[in-house]
Amino acid sequence: MIKKGSESFTRFMRAEYIRNVFTLMAGTVIGQALVFILAPFITRLFTPEDFTLLEQYTMIITVLSVVVTGKYEFAIMHPKEQNDARHIVGLALKVAFYSCVVLSIFILFFARDISYWLTNEPIAIYLWTIPIVLFFTAVFNVFNYWFSRLKQYRVAANSKVLSAVSSEPIKIATGFGGWNASGLIFSTVIGSIAAGVYAIWKFLKSEPEGLKNLSNERMKALAILHKDYPMFSIWGSILNRLAQWAHVGIFTLYYGLVAVGFMALCRRIFMAPLNVVSNSYSQVFFQRISEIEDPKELRALYYKVLVRFLVAAAAMIFIVQMLPGNTMGFIFGEAWGNSFMYLKYLIYWFALNFVTSSLAFITYRINMQRVGLFLDALHFILAIVAVYLAHSWGMNELEATKVLVISKFIYFSFNILVVLFYMERYVRKNHKAT
Repeated sequence: MIKKGSESFTRFMRAEYIRNVFTLMAGTVIGQALVFILAPFITRLFTPEDFTLLEQYTMIITVLSVVVTGKYEFAIMHPKEQNDARHIVGLALKVAFYSCVVLSIFILFFARDISYWLTNEPIAIYLWTIPIVLFFTAVFNVFNYWFSRLKQYRVAANSKVLSAVSSEPIKIATGFGGWNASGLIFSTVIGSIAAGVYAIWKFLKSEPEGLKNLSNERMKALAILHKDYPMFSIWGSILNRLAQWAHVGIFTLYYGLVAVGFMALCRRIFMAPLNVVSNSYSQVFFQRISEIEDPKELRALYYKVLVRFLVAAAAMIFIVQMLPGNTMGFIFGEAWGNSFMYLKYLIYWFALNFVTSSLAFITYRINMQRVGLFLDALHFILAIVAVYLAHSWGMNELEATKVLVISKFIYFSFNILVVLFYMERYVRKNHKAT
């Protein structure tokens, strides 16, 4: 039995699919290890209010990052012809460039109004950098899918390491220099530029012609062919990102900046690494399920990985609940001690989000984009209503966090059930067709 188990493990590790996952995960682990190792120093150099400003800044970038390319980077995986894939790369970058130019003009006139809406006036002076971060983030994302198409996952892994290596030490240097929130923003800008420039360099190295000789007519034709991405998928992604980040805007409006700072630390130390891992896995998962034609084989793979991720989520929740109450204060400094009370509830949200985001590309594979739009809208509504009701009922910050997490738990559970339903329907429909 031991021999059989050893042989099974060997076959598991030799599988190309698993090797690709571990390649991407290597970059994630190294990058996030650096973030975690340096975090106790960084949190002692910046205040919860500084991290709240960074959280609001990150919220804007995260939401807008799904808009600037029109989500055309997802279409890079589809064409059989490599030249068509190159044209989609050019299309996505072109859309990103013009989007960032328009955004720059908008920020020029409305930066002060945005800061008022965020109830954090100091953020106004940093908003001009957002188009820069967005463009280089778009560059990284576009070439990330290009290299995923080629199964060259090491480029994405190295980019993630380079981003962390470029940004995290800068936080410490600027923290000692007394830059306050400016240091956190500056490091974010440098990290995004480093990852984007590295991705461009690797692309030009592998494609000497780069994006020369692209046909505008062909790009236009491919834009029309894949119009469902900007017309339908993008709205669901916007709603999903807004739902993920709505608490930042609502909490600052109702409860001030400190609670968001505590939640920001929890997200940075626990949710952000999980998101990077899930993004790494989902990238390989997307490429893998794109190759499967048998609907039953597709269902079997999805069920298998879903169970594994649910078990991992349960383990995360258990571990956090077992940690001593002074964990956050001991590691990150006394000013952050109360953040552990938030983490005990937020981990339910983080763990289930990890499960659904890791397997999210299954919705594209089984053609449930429009249902996905409904689910994202539901997610957004639940998050907004949860915090609004908590405030209306006179709850404090921690109680409001509990209500928010309950709404998240309901949503993610419902999301999984809906995907299972449509998976079964997809199998029945395509099994009959064959």
